Amino acid sequence: MAVKVNTVDQLQKYFLGVVKRADHHAPLVKEIIYSLLGVIVLKKDEGTNIEVRGNDEDATGNILWVSIGGTRYALRYEHGNGGSIEVRKNSYNGDIVLTITNFTTVQEIINAF
Repeated sequence: MAVKVNTVDQLQKYFLGVVKRADHHAPLVKEIIYSLLGVIVLKKDEGTNIEVRGNDEDATGNILWVSIGGTRYALRYEHGNGGSIEVRKNSYNGDIVLTITNFTTVQEIINAF
């Protein structure tokens, strides 16, 4: 179930969870996630919501949806190969636009959208 992120407090709660999980389980993305969040917030289409995967306990998961330039993207953490964030077009199973790790530049992220 997707949860709309309507406030900065909700975004902060989600982001704190991502950072906490990255510190323990995703060392290959724990540095780039700060830049990635900035790009998402700045490029998000006006009038659309950022959404995150939630569950019955109101916890957030490893998928975030955002619309940028009229296209809906799903960003999901993948555990394989040491961990990465996949940016997928239109759905969480859509075409991979970019695979992000700490070695991905901010410019590559900006260019993907």
